[in-house]
Amino acid sequence: MAAYNLKNVSSVHCGLFREISNETERVPPTKCPIPLISVDVNASLVHAVAQVEVTQVYVNKEEQPIEAIYFFPVNPEGAVTHFQAELEGRVIKGVVKAHEEAKEEYERAVRSQRTAFLGEETKADIFKIRVGFLKPGSQVKVIIGYVTQVKNEPGTNAIRFYIPTTVAPRYVSPSEKDDKAKEIGNMRFSDSSPARLTLKVVVSLQDKIKSIESPTHSIQVEKQGQIPGKQGWEKALVKLSGTTIDMDRDFVLNILPEQIHKPRLYSEKMADGSTAVMVHLIPSFKLDEQKTELIFVLDRSGSMNGQSIRLAKEALLLFLHSMPADCYFNVIGFGSSFSFLFPNSAKYDDGTLKIAVAHTKDLEADLGGTEILKPLKDIFEKPEIKGYLRQVFVLTDGQVSNTDGVIGLTQANAHKARVFALGIGNGASHHLVEGLAKAGGGTAAFVAYNESINNKVLNQLKNALQPSLTDIKLTWEGVELGLPTENRRIAVNKEKTLMGYNKPIEPVPESRIEYKQSPKQIPPIHDGSQLLVFGLFHRECPSGVVITALSPDGPLTIRLEHSDENDVGTSGMLHRLAALKLVRELELEISGLSYQGVDQVSQSEESKKNEIIEIACKNGITSKYTSFVAIDVEDETKQLLKNWGMETRYVPLQLAHRWYGGKCSLNSLSCASTTSALTKPYSFLLPLSLHQGDTANVPSQLVHFSHGGKPPHIPRRCASIEPLYAPLAPPFPTILTNFNAGEAHHLRSTPNAGNDLMFRSSPNVVPMPIDSLQGNNDTMISSTEADDDSGEDIGFGLFDDYDETKNETLDEDLEEESVLFRTSCQKLINLQCYDGSFALDDKLSDIIAIPLDKLNEDHQKHGLPEKVFATALAVAFFMNKLATEKDVWDLVVLKARKWLERNLAVDGHVEGVINIAACIVSERC
Repeated sequence: MAAYNLKNVSSVHCGLFREISNETERVPPTKCPIPLISVDVNASLVHAVAQVEVTQVYVNKEEQPIEAIYFFPVNPEGAVTHFQAELEGRVIKGVVKAHEEAKEEYERAVRSQRTAFLGEETKADIFKIRVGFLKPGSQVKVIIGYVTQVKNEPGTNAIRFYIPTTVAPRYVSPSEKDDKAKEIGNMRFSDSSPARLTLKVVVSLQDKIKSIESPTHSIQVEKQGQIPGKQGWEKALVKLSGTTIDMDRDFVLNILPEQIHKPRLYSEKMADGSTAVMVHLIPSFKLDEQKTELIFVLDRSGSMNGQSIRLAKEALLLFLHSMPADCYFNVIGFGSSFSFLFPNSAKYDDGTLKIAVAHTKDLEADLGGTEILKPLKDIFEKPEIKGYLRQVFVLTDGQVSNTDGVIGLTQANAHKARVFALGIGNGASHHLVEGLAKAGGGTAAFVAYNESINNKVLNQLKNALQPSLTDIKLTWEGVELGLPTENRRIAVNKEKTLMGYNKPIEPVPESRIEYKQSPKQIPPIHDGSQLLVFGLFHRECPSGVVITALSPDGPLTIRLEHSDENDVGTSGMLHRLAALKLVRELELEISGLSYQGVDQVSQSEESKKNEIIEIACKNGITSKYTSFVAIDVEDETKQLLKNWGMETRYVPLQLAHRWYGGKCSLNSLSCASTTSALTKPYSFLLPLSLHQGDTANVPSQLVHFSHGGKPPHIPRRCASIEPLYAPLAPPFPTILTNFNAGEAHHLRSTPNAGNDLMFRSSPNVVPMPIDSLQGNNDTMISSTEADDDSGEDIGFGLFDDYDETKNETLDEDLEEESVLFRTSCQKLINLQCYDGSFALDDKLSDIIAIPLDKLNEDHQKHGLPEKVFATALAVAFFMNKLATEKDVWDLVVLKARKWLERNLAVDGHVEGVINIAACIVSERC
């Protein structure tokens, strides 16, 4: 065992520390004010679309110029369309350019000591702001506007609108070497909000507003009645109750209209005569059930700890009991590694159901990092089961950085399986969850910690058990159209004549209007899930549209008429959303290229990239390849000051509410310091090598305390000359138990003069910030902000001083909360056999509170077989005593009814038997 030299350390704590060379003066890091002082969000929602304006105020309270960098979340279904800064009375408007060009222009301006602004997508749901060369004492207001579509809560009439306020720490795989992954690695996090938040939403519906509720925040709702000049439209104003500085969860609104959904055709006509038309439809249909293979992919990474894994287990148990009798299924848990419950999907029966239920009860968030790509590949490569269509359900918080790769893989395999995704928790990644469902032809749903998961689970399962509608086509009325611009083919004259052989035939006459459809390929339609399609017309507005979709029972159609009441004004919102859908469609195609074996992939990618840049620049929207840039021209003639250097300041994000089960409080973790001057904790890091699992060079002292089921204690390091970084994997005591020897060998032991056990890190180091930074003007951050990719020596502080008694109490509380089947409804569901039947026994008797002897007398009295009688009793109890929990037992009762139909000799006798059972349950007989 290595010896540790502690003679110069007055305070020893557990964590990672940086070994500083003797030549380096050991000085505590300087503290600096966070430049961001306020965030104000104003949103306007119009049925299925919304515009959101985010105003951020930055102040430089330092004595030298700074560059402020802030990563903040946006809706991945939207894009930034407006970007401007207000500085010293001047308005500096941003312009969209190709990313490389915008970045070069920004950096050139900063080198010239001019204040500049760059806004770019790190991911579709993460927007990065750079405020460069903000002079001492300067205050600037940055205004970012984005448009987004707004979806209904699947299977309901409610509209679900959300505004993200934070990005949860994301896992980065060592295989990711691109700049975007590095940027995610540079995100900083804090226990508290970096600035105060104000928020306001104006809701406008073409209907009366029945209710507006928030499962995430306390709100005030002011109904403002009918909108003047807009017949049938009603408006309401929503504000946060009181004052909040927290930006640790999505702000979610559930808006319920008075009436059931009416499909509509909305329009927007601009001054140049162009018209954008939006089809808004929530389809409703029921098709015959199809035979399925159901595969449940459960995220068991460390970030799922606490309530997230409990919600996932609750969802999985409901899935397992609600599946049809004739199906195959499997369960996969993934983290740094992954495993299948069965080597291949198993036939659903009582035996496999019991195995799966027992397995689910024992599941924990104990598999380290979030490596979802490999298990998905394995699923897609498995042979199909003849006659059973594969349906994949992903239950995750989605906190990964390689979203493009995961979504691309799913899109390339969409012909093999449909993929449904359920995002869990207050910081679930909408980009990953929505992207998986869109690429896989399924649906997406999200559940916050204060919401019920049941209805979302059953809605997804119902859609998986029936076919979706495909081959959707739109026929516009009232305009004489040529082919959509993107689908046009130039006809060639094949007549062997001297007058034009093999030359293009005359183009479409001017009287025939060109138009664009967005998206070009309409995704499959699911029951209860919103469909938005845009048409872009140069001049006229269509009078209506006929929508046709293909089903196994033949084409299904609907005709919508346009009305002037459906005009949404001239804001350009529909035009930009139409352009955005085209851009996102192209980005999805690019993501899937590398998995599709396409010849000349680079050429195809370059072509699609150029098309994206053209559309985005023309319409003023950000994308994967375009950014906003704004330059202050006021100081361009002033002389440069050679001794005026610029310091970079990263604005920390607040950790998502209950991230890592609420156990990871950055302020509560201790830090190993190398001098008494560094007793205040600043940050901790995780080497990327630890994320993949290599125990060969990791001392046993690090491994032993990861066992025993205790909440993990997170190692820390002191930021003596290091930047604050974001965590890209779960805390390493958990990860160390999941190592696969030989998979990664980035660390090597290095003896030194003091016999301290030291390791050499790879250049890929994943640090995490830890200061608890208060959301006010006096909040301080470490000024040692330079990026560090040097791969210098680091040391492991192995001196664990955390309070195990507190952790044991936490374990007991969590164990108590995680007891499953605690309600009568859950207990009764757990009694159902795989085929839908129930047994007449004391367990059933206890739940329905009727003595077993009495039940035996009744089944003999009515001449019913025990199982038939018991199954009818269960159905009656669900329907009469547990009617308010229909969203939990709906498919369970459906399966029980089907069993009764198969096992009753007389057709139509099912209702009579259930009525007898209802009489007994209600104690009327």
